[in-house]
Amino acid sequence: MTPNKKPRIFFFTGLGADERAFAFLKLKTGYQQIHVAWIEPGKKESLPDYCRRLVEKYDIRDNDILVGLSFGGLVAVEINRIVKPSLTILISSASTRGELPALYRIAGKTGLYHLIPKSVLGKPGRLKYYLFSLKKPEQRKLFDEIVRGSDTDFVQWAIRQVVCWNNDVRPSRLFKLHGTADRIMPLHKPSTDFIIPGGSHFLTWENAAEVSEIMDRLLQKAI
Repeated sequence: MTPNKKPRIFFFTGLGADERAFAFLKLKTGYQQIHVAWIEPGKKESLPDYCRRLVEKYDIRDNDILVGLSFGGLVAVEINRIVKPSLTILISSASTRGELPALYRIAGKTGLYHLIPKSVLGKPGRLKYYLFSLKKPEQRKLFDEIVRGSDTDFVQWAIRQVVCWNNDVRPSRLFKLHGTADRIMPLHKPSTDFIIPGGSHFLTWENAAEVSEIMDRLLQKAI
């Protein structure tokens, strides 16, 4: 893979979300920022194969920088097997299977994830507000728009990739940011480099200023 002389920053959002998940970040870097749009997966396509197609579509190269939020973090980790990024930043995510909640791992082993009705995946509601710790009306409105516009086939596929994920190797040059109040992907303290007290799953919204400051510091050291 041909490296870039000038790294680009690729953003990978959560399952069912789009680039608006990063809308409140204010980074000082002058490097090109590319928000990756999810492509349609094959019904039985594996996450590694899916990530290879993303790398080809976006021409991701050695020395680029990867930022992954939630499910996007798993994607960023898988892409580390294909190229050698100069830096990988995970937000509210996991770098290995052991960092996933036990319930997720059990769901993957038993197939319980099949019980999630597809009909609920594209609907917002109070339970989702609670799980994502969304309290501000403007954030709930934006969240509703994102959820209603999500591809439920993709969300269903992505849930299976999360609960069945088997990676056990943490890539080098990787840093994790996580909040202590994350209800979707609870904090795994031993693997987290930057712990944000009271931070929920949507750190990029609720704690955008702090996340931006940490990312700026990491970017300055990496470039």
